Amino acid sequence: MKLRKLQPDEHIRTRKLWKEIFTEDTPEFLDYYYSAKIKDNEIYVIEEDGEIVSMIHLNPYHMRVKDKVYKTHYIVAVATDERYRKQGLMRQLLNHVTQVMADRGEPFTFLMPADKAIYKPFGFEFVYEQKQDKVVGKCSCDAKLEMIPATENDCEKIANFANQMLQEYDVVTRRDSGYYETLLLELASENGGILLAKREGKIEGVFCYAYNGGEDKHFVMREPIFRNEQDLQHAIFHLTGNEIDRALCTGYGAEEAKPMIMAKVLNPEFDLDLKNAKIFINEEV
Repeated sequence: MKLRKLQPDEHIRTRKLWKEIFTEDTPEFLDYYYSAKIKDNEIYVIEEDGEIVSMIHLNPYHMRVKDKVYKTHYIVAVATDERYRKQGLMRQLLNHVTQVMADRGEPFTFLMPADKAIYKPFGFEFVYEQKQDKVVGKCSCDAKLEMIPATENDCEKIANFANQMLQEYDVVTRRDSGYYETLLLELASENGGILLAKREGKIEGVFCYAYNGGEDKHFVMREPIFRNEQDLQHAIFHLTGNEIDRALCTGYGAEEAKPMIMAKVLNPEFDLDLKNAKIFINEEV
C-alpha cells in the first residue's frame, strides 16, 4: 500500500469512495464539492494496486486568532473502504497530515467528528459548542425591515458585516468575498441560499439556509449573525412563512449547546487555550 498526496488533477478520483461512504450526500452536493472545493484543497490517500482505499481531505481556511490571521486546514472526508478497515489506514493518514501541517507552522487543525472516540487518541479535543434548536419565527411589525436574497455582488459587503459583528471572538473563521461566493454555491446544492436582513439599505443581519427535503421536511438556518434578536426571529418567520412551523437553527435557540468541533494544537508555541477561548467556526466543508 502507498500513502501519497494527490495532484490536483487527480482529486476527482476520490469521488467514488466519497459516494460509497457518505451515502447521505446528494449528487448535487457532490457536484458542488468536486467543482468548487477541490480546486484549492489537499487530498491524501492510501492506494492498493492503484485503487484509492482510504482518504483525508484538507480544506483551507484563514482563521483570525486574536489579532493574527493564520492559514489552517479543516479535515473532512476521512474515509476508508469497508474492505480495508481495521488495518490502521486512517491512523497512518491522520498522523501523516497532522505532521505535514505542523511542519508548515500551522497552529492547529480542526474537524467535525462523526464519533469523538475516533479522534481523541490523536490529540483532538472539543473546542466549540453550538446550540441547535427547532424554533418558531415571529413576524416583525417593522415595515422597513426587508429580507433580500444575496447574490455574488453582495459577498464583500456581507463579509465586512460579519467580520465586524464577530470581533468579540478570540478565534473565528475570517470572512471575505470568496468565502461567501463559495458558500452560495454550497447552499444552492442544498436548495438554499443566503438572505440579508436590511433596514433602509443597511445590513442588520445575515443567515444561510438550506431545505431538508427528507421525511421530516424543514428549513435549516445556519450561521445567523444579527444585530438584534427580533430581526432574527423575523428571518425565521420569513423562511417558514408562518408562526407555527419550526426551522432547525444552528447557533440559536433555547436548547443546551452541544459539542460540535474538535481541534488539535499542532505547534507548542501556539499558546492560546482553545478549550477556553471564545470561538465561532464555520459549518460548511
